[in-house]
Amino acid sequence: MKKLILILSAFCFFNANAQIGYKLKNEKSSSTNLFSEIAMLEVEYWNDVDFLAENITTYILGLSSTINLNKNFDLFGSIGVTEGFSYNFATSNLALRLSDNFHLFYGIGTYYIFDEKWNPLGLDGNEASRYEFGMNMGLQLQLSKYLGLIMRYNIIEEKEEESIGSMSINGLSFGLILR
Repeated sequence: MKKLILILSAFCFFNANAQIGYKLKNEKSSSTNLFSEIAMLEVEYWNDVDFLAENITTYILGLSSTINLNKNFDLFGSIGVTEGFSYNFATSNLALRLSDNFHLFYGIGTYYIFDEKWNPLGLDGNEASRYEFGMNMGLQLQLSKYLGLIMRYNIIEEKEEESIGSMSINGLSFGLILR
């Protein structure tokens, strides 16, 4: 197993071929996109007495920017707002370009949650924060020069322990990208 991981990491390292000052024909160094997604979130939270789990549909509208790092890797940055389960976010993703139109990405983000269902409890008498750090991963497919599809899995807050009032948000989203 260790040999396989070593071989794969060496392949990725040598395949990256960071090209300083090299630009492919008709290649843009960056682009900005508008995206819209529908997310199906599983939200676990405390109302005054009970611990509840709900599946909530959320609509996402955002702006993303893509920076080409080299011929195999891109950097995606996104900001967005939601309606349904209310939060704002800023994420950064490292994307592996599998072809000219297909990316596999993984990243982290900061989420500000202001939904009325989200009532975090502070530990040891401290006030809880509405800012969360999460991660996401997914696929992006450009169908044409101006239209693309995106699918991502968001892990905004992992469930830790019910005894301390832990809450969680996870979900799958599908959407369109407009250039």
